[in-house]
Amino acid sequence: MTSDSESESAIYASERSDTRSFSLDSLSLSQQESIEGWLFVLPKLAILLFVIGFPMAFGIYLSFTESTLLNLPGEFVGLENYQWLVNYPVWWTSVKNVLIMSAVKIPTNIFFSFTAALLLREKLKGSNLYRIAFIVPVAGPPVIWAIVWRLMLFSNEGGIANAILLELGAISQYIPFLTNVTYALPSVIMSQIWSFGLSMLIYMAALSGLPSSVMESASMDGANKYQKVRYIIWPLMKPTTLFLVVIQLIEVTKVGFASVFVMTGGGPLNSTMVPSFLVYELAFRYNEFGHASAVAVGMFLITAFIALVLYKPLQSNAEYYQ
Repeated sequence: MTSDSESESAIYASERSDTRSFSLDSLSLSQQESIEGWLFVLPKLAILLFVIGFPMAFGIYLSFTESTLLNLPGEFVGLENYQWLVNYPVWWTSVKNVLIMSAVKIPTNIFFSFTAALLLREKLKGSNLYRIAFIVPVAGPPVIWAIVWRLMLFSNEGGIANAILLELGAISQYIPFLTNVTYALPSVIMSQIWSFGLSMLIYMAALSGLPSSVMESASMDGANKYQKVRYIIWPLMKPTTLFLVVIQLIEVTKVGFASVFVMTGGGPLNSTMVPSFLVYELAFRYNEFGHASAVAVGMFLITAFIALVLYKPLQSNAEYYQ
């Protein structure tokens, strides 16, 4: 009996000594690096979960409830909000508008930013001044530039656009750009096209990483500037272009809210309504947080679907360089 108790005491003491002797030094180098990496990442992950993960999960949950500002979260109603969304004509109008904005803004943004990056790469005279001029529109808040476009360029009482058209004799009276169903959406789209400075900077960074040996070989083979751009530079820019397309798709939904909020308020007759502004109206004007959350989830799914659709053709033709 005594020997059994002594052996148990010895085992217990051995386990305690093993626990006390544990340290990072007893682990392999890869295990130590893995632990250190997680220690660095965990605070940022916690912040992301708190700032992004929790609001997203809570918003998805609200889309299944009948919630108001004073009753949050409200009664669980299942898929009723999504059934309402499918039959809500303003939702489909907003989806159509944001798709039109994306179809116009994304290609023009890619074209102008890539062209500007190529020109500034040539070290033209005054290139730094041009670079600043391209960056300024994206440096300030979108609301500021929306106000500028509304008051100076597309003001219903005049503005630069009407003044130029009158001077050219194209019109005989002012055009109500922002209160006419025909002109309102094109005016909002026009206010977003010219802000391509950030995309230009990203293209410039990608162009600076091009291997000089490839360009020198092309010059030795007699390729002109157009051929270099068409057959060498552009194919190597496909990964960057894919990244910019996805970023611009997200930006359209964000910046579109500021432009619509300031310039038209979703009108006239919902002709400029976009999902982000519809979420704002449903939540803070009509106090329907359940419906607003359903709209937000629906727009998230549509954006993710478009990104996946665009990813395949761009990724399949992408060429990478070392």
